[in-house]
Amino acid sequence: MTDIVQILVSGLTVGSVIALVAFGYNLVFASTRIVNFAQGSMLVVAGYIAFAVARAGVPIWGAFALSIVASLAVGVLVEIVAIKPLGRFDPSTNVGWILTTFGVGLIAIDLIKKTVGAEARRLPPLADSIFGWKVAKISGVAITVPDALLVVSALLIVVGLELLQTRTNLGRAFRAVAEDRQIAGLMGINTELMVMITFALAGALAAIGAVLIAPRQFVKLDLGVNLGLQAFIAAVIGGLGSTRGAIVGGYVIGFTTAIVSTITSEGGSWGPVVVFVVFLMVLVVRPAGIFGSPAVEKV
Repeated sequence: MTDIVQILVSGLTVGSVIALVAFGYNLVFASTRIVNFAQGSMLVVAGYIAFAVARAGVPIWGAFALSIVASLAVGVLVEIVAIKPLGRFDPSTNVGWILTTFGVGLIAIDLIKKTVGAEARRLPPLADSIFGWKVAKISGVAITVPDALLVVSALLIVVGLELLQTRTNLGRAFRAVAEDRQIAGLMGINTELMVMITFALAGALAAIGAVLIAPRQFVKLDLGVNLGLQAFIAAVIGGLGSTRGAIVGGYVIGFTTAIVSTITSEGGSWGPVVVFVVFLMVLVVRPAGIFGSPAVEKV
C-alpha cells in the first residue's frame, strides 16, 4: 500500500512539473508550428529572477508576481531575437528556428550565471498551510501543501488554456495563425502580435512553473536542459500543440519514473531508459502523439 501511495504522489507531482514546462512548448507550437527550445531556459531564468527579487526582501507572492511580469518580457525578447530575424518563413521547410531558439536559451543561461550566480537556489513555498492544514500522511507518505498546490495549479492551467483556445477570440486567432498565417493576415488578424503573445504566455508559464517547482527541488542552471528535454518528450507523447496532451504526456513520464524508482533500487539510472522506451512505443502506435492530429497534405 505504501508503494502505491508513493507512486501516486510522486507521479502526480513530478508529472505536474513536467507538464507545466510542456504547456509552454505546446502553446507556442499550437499557434506558430515552432518548437521553442528555449522554454527550459526560460524556466531557469524565471526561477533566478524570483530568487533575486525575494533576496531583495520582497515577499514570495510579490516575487512571484514580478517574476511573471519579467518572464512575459523574456518571452517577447526570445521571439524578437530568435524568430523575427528569420522573417516570414514556413516552419516546416525553414528550420532555422531550431538553432536560434536553442542558442538564445544557452545565452540566457550564461547571462544568469554571470549576473545572479551559478549556485543552486531554493525558493520558499507560496503557502505553508491551507486553513491550518500543513501536511498529511497516507501509509507513511507525506503530502505537503506545495505538492498539492503544484498539482492543482497544473490542472487549473490546462483547463484555462483549453478554454482560452476554444472559447475566446484570442484563441481562435491563435488557431487561425497556426493554420495559415498568410490567410489569417488577410482576414485582419495581426499575425506578428499573435506570435508575440504566445511567446509571452509561454514565458509566464515558465515563471509559474519555476516558483511552484522551487520548493520541491533547487532551481539550478542544468534544470533547463533536464526539464526541457523531459517536457519536450511529454509534449510529443501527448501531441504537440495540444494543451490536454501536455498534461497527459507529463503524467505518463511522471508515473513511469515513479514506478521504475519504486520497483527497483536503481530507478535513477533506469528511469530515463524506460521513459525513452515508452516514448518510442507511443510514437509507433500514434506518430502524432495521443492527442495530436496527423498532418494532411492538400493537393
